[in-house]
Amino acid sequence: MKRLIPFALLALALPAAAQDRRDGPPGLGSGITPIGNPSALIAAESAFARAAREKGQWTAFTETSTEDAEMFVPQRVLAKAWLKGRANPPQAVQWQPSSVWMSCDGSAGVTFGGYQAGAANGWFSTVWQRQRKKGDYKWVLDQGGDLTAPLAGADFITGKVADCPPRPRRNPLADEPPPPPKPDKNAPPPMRPLPGPIPALSAVPGADSKDGRSIDGTIVWRSTVLPGGTREWTVWMWQDGKMNEVLKRTEVAKNEG
Repeated sequence: MKRLIPFALLALALPAAAQDRRDGPPGLGSGITPIGNPSALIAAESAFARAAREKGQWTAFTETSTEDAEMFVPQRVLAKAWLKGRANPPQAVQWQPSSVWMSCDGSAGVTFGGYQAGAANGWFSTVWQRQRKKGDYKWVLDQGGDLTAPLAGADFITGKVADCPPRPRRNPLADEPPPPPKPDKNAPPPMRPLPGPIPALSAVPGADSKDGRSIDGTIVWRSTVLPGGTREWTVWMWQDGKMNEVLKRTEVAKNEG
């Protein structure tokens, strides 16, 4: 992976759903106010880039990733294992995020933008996950690919927050169910059912394909490595009552191109 950030202009495009929305008569359930904040991911990218400049590129990748974070080289690898003992390049690459998609609950988000490494250009995309203890963000998946020219439209940063799924409806006249048992404080928060369907995983023999999602299911991502090394990357976000594809990239393996 290749990157660093000289910061551009920020133009956050928060949806109208950022205000509390009613979803039915009072008492029968209402919309949830989004708490996702794309600026938090832009700040995380900025800190990531600063660490790459000051400490070295691979050192920064190691320090800002979760224990189970993954990279593509081009096959999928555990980042910390692949980075262990790897020497930093003499100069870190530069990168600029141009788009940010954030889940309604702020538990995860995806950045996308362009990078420059000398005369070379490319794109990158990173999945960030909010950490339970400190509430900061670390990356869980990082990848990119080559471009023949600088990424278009990278002068501004746009940030979008997913719509929030409605709260479960309840009949106020019905008997109240017994309270649920108290959750284990050390257990990760349960993931809610997806608000809507996404396409099924690829059935290509030998393909390495994984899905990931925010806790509330309003951001979903899929990374696939095909047998020849070509990678496919897709991100969906819950908008206007359905899961919409917001990012799609295909990086053809060099030996296939």
